[in-house]
Amino acid sequence: MTTLVVVDDHPLFRKGLVALLEASGFDVVAEAASAAEAVETVMSHRPDAVLIDLGLPDRSGLAATEQLSAALPETRFVVITMYDDADTVRRALEAGATAYVTKDASPDHVVAAVQAVLMGAQWLDSGVPRPLLDSGTATRAAVESLPGLTPRERSIAELIGKGLPNEAIAERLGVSRKTVANYVSSVLLKLGAEDRPDAIRIVRRATDR
Repeated sequence: MTTLVVVDDHPLFRKGLVALLEASGFDVVAEAASAAEAVETVMSHRPDAVLIDLGLPDRSGLAATEQLSAALPETRFVVITMYDDADTVRRALEAGATAYVTKDASPDHVVAAVQAVLMGAQWLDSGVPRPLLDSGTATRAAVESLPGLTPRERSIAELIGKGLPNEAIAERLGVSRKTVANYVSSVLLKLGAEDRPDAIRIVRRATDR
């Protein structure tokens, strides 16, 4: 059964979300009410997906998402929040989220978002601005500064840096998963990365320069 963790500091909303997900056939293995608790809980349970609010009491859910997506690249992240401005959506996607849902979304849309990310797809709820994942000019410029990569490898490295799994990269670029896997191996070798989380860190460090 698909495992989920729900992160929100409002108990009533969090419990309602858990009830919805469990009624839809998902296994909610844990809940968290802060960013620190989210990091500890998600690292412990390593769920298939995390639903996370951005307005957490100790630090932003964006920071927690970025930290966790780098450490657990196979885990999918669904942001569920009251914010619906384009800048926040863009920052959430760049942090590693692959779905963005507002808290006034219908229950069906929440479930659909979870199902979409589990299949490697991106989901932005209706009414949410749609900045494309490949529109991050800062990330692209940083990747282009990394030596030895071909143009296609730079595209792959950019998407790796945003935390996308191979399935989502393949769908975005219109190539097979096997092709993506081959490119990922080449990118890791050229970056001198020990593994995928290390490659994510290398790309993101370049972005922060």
